[in-house]
Amino acid sequence: MQYTVRFILLLILASATRSIFAEPDALLAQFAKAHQTRPDSVRPLAKRLGTRLHEREGQTLVPVIVKRETQNLPSFLSRLTAVNAVVDSTSRSWIRLLVPIQNLEQLFQGFPNTPLQAPYPTRSETNGYGPVVSESVALTWADGYQAGNLIGSGVKVAVVDLGFKKLSDAAAAGELPSDALSRAIDYTGANNVQTVTQHGTGVAEHVADMAPGAEIYYLKVSDQVDLQNAADYIASEGIDIANHSVAWLLSSYYDGTGTVNDIINDSHDTDGVFWTISAGNAAQKHWRGIWLDADSDSVLEFSSGDEGMEMTSGTTSFISLYLNWDQYYSGSKADLDLYLLDKNGTTVASSTIRQRNNTAPYEAIGYDPNNPAGSDAGPPYRIEVRHKSGTVTGLDITLFSFNNDFEHVITEASVADPASAPGAFTVGAVAYTNWNGFNPAVRSYSSRGYTTDGRLKPDLVAPDNTTSLTYGVSTGTSFSAPTTAGAAALLLSETPSLSNTQIRDILYNNAIDIRAVGLDGDSGYGKLQLPLIDSDGDQLDNVAELGLGTNPLDSDSDGDGLDDGEEVNTYLTDPLDSDSDDDTLSDGDEISAGTDPLDADSDDDGLNDNVDPLPNTPNIADGDVNQDSVLDTADLLLMQRIMLGITSPDNNQLAHGDVFPAGAPDGIIDLRDLLNVTQDIQVP
Repeated sequence: MQYTVRFILLLILASATRSIFAEPDALLAQFAKAHQTRPDSVRPLAKRLGTRLHEREGQTLVPVIVKRETQNLPSFLSRLTAVNAVVDSTSRSWIRLLVPIQNLEQLFQGFPNTPLQAPYPTRSETNGYGPVVSESVALTWADGYQAGNLIGSGVKVAVVDLGFKKLSDAAAAGELPSDALSRAIDYTGANNVQTVTQHGTGVAEHVADMAPGAEIYYLKVSDQVDLQNAADYIASEGIDIANHSVAWLLSSYYDGTGTVNDIINDSHDTDGVFWTISAGNAAQKHWRGIWLDADSDSVLEFSSGDEGMEMTSGTTSFISLYLNWDQYYSGSKADLDLYLLDKNGTTVASSTIRQRNNTAPYEAIGYDPNNPAGSDAGPPYRIEVRHKSGTVTGLDITLFSFNNDFEHVITEASVADPASAPGAFTVGAVAYTNWNGFNPAVRSYSSRGYTTDGRLKPDLVAPDNTTSLTYGVSTGTSFSAPTTAGAAALLLSETPSLSNTQIRDILYNNAIDIRAVGLDGDSGYGKLQLPLIDSDGDQLDNVAELGLGTNPLDSDSDGDGLDDGEEVNTYLTDPLDSDSDDDTLSDGDEISAGTDPLDADSDDDGLNDNVDPLPNTPNIADGDVNQDSVLDTADLLLMQRIMLGITSPDNNQLAHGDVFPAGAPDGIIDLRDLLNVTQDIQVP
């Protein structure tokens, strides 16, 4: 499994709306400790954990998030001034501080009863428009909408991401609208959306391929302050759809609660925004279980008797580990510690913050085996979780990594946040090359459900491994999610009154079930498939017309008087050829006349329909007008009555009596026919 990884750490308070954490979290504590023991290791550590440190005037600044009401504390500003900290950004609920790394401990002391947290780990889930078009357009039947001039016009879509490097390049190449930069906002304080990562640009390309007429907004975020501000902007601008292909860890127990999920849920429920969220690429980088310690040595058993879980990939570059447990809303917490050991059993990294009643229930390790702080005998590395205090009976525990596959993989419940949010439409991935195969497999890395609280996720799966300018091959659920956002934009362009729940239901109802029969935690409702549409009302859907080469906006592509659907489904004629049998009569005229538009000589009499006055009646021309098998004066008398207009001939009488010109009947019985028949009659 190969895919591109982009890491940026986003800031979040783990359900701080319900719990108060009175101590700095495990991440801030690690940064402070690293600065004290080995100052040159802080930046590499932050990078391994995904935290974006700031640089201003030669100082390294750490982002710290506090609740908005913290500003009401006595001497709030003077406390910040004392440690040279500044307010960098605010949202409705949060404040982002920037604190010099050397002053972190002083900040902790200055706000002893205030919840302080570093950004939580996040990951861009990277594993139609312009010259490079994603294969998803045709596979999901979006091409039928585009052919019907339903291209997302009038629909606003926000791509909320960690960065948009090469955005101007993509716009200049025609892969994104030319006004892309005018709709780009940087909430991170860098004042430049084209930094950090090109991930958002690649994501936006997939939206544009599906819905080339949509108005796309490019919103760069780095933490929950930014995310909330972006959500507020989305509401104020009347943006209909938002895509967020980013996974956040430690923000909750992946149960739909917590700060990040609350932002998405509120935007969905209150503002009516349809949020597409990548499921994540962590199925092989996840373990979950109930505390097991059969030998009572206070060390977790990941599997019966196995207290040290090895990692099966990624240990030659860097290692990231994120442990949390289901006590976010518990007053009394277990205190667990996380350790990384080398092949000799020597601890090379650890996270050992003390979890007390108001402390966040998580630990995290970032370790670079190529730059060890001390003795390191190398791989295989193994993970240990040790119990220090508190009750662990029945405790539900989860371990994630961004980089490393685990020995004891548990794929179930590997969706992180906000993929676990009830307000998220969560999208997993199937390789586009397998899309039309029988019961195609979900990508091995595509995160699975159900959520830790038992709700269905993902909602469905969409193609990945698709083509874009920015990435070439775009692998990961990061690209299946915006494909779905583009599909939603097409539905809205067809029916602008649709609500976000109606869009959801349409996608559910049209998904193609794969994997286990019915709903399942691998693929949700199944494969993304847009409903077929028939723009010209010819009983031939647009996708079928594209395959045939007919015009989806013209019910009669060849102008022969027959609808394309009639030609294909009823008469089996060529909807692109007005004269399918090349007899110079249009298919429509032949149908009206009752002749066969697929046979130039409908009655098989040797005369093509276009020169046959009786194309449905074989031309016999034997003079036996009364059809008694005898050529006599009775035939002459009947011909005379026809000539005089006393009797109107039927087709059979004409077929027998129209004998002149020979081989080229003219469709009437006249004197020349009478004379020719007279010569053939033997009078007694």
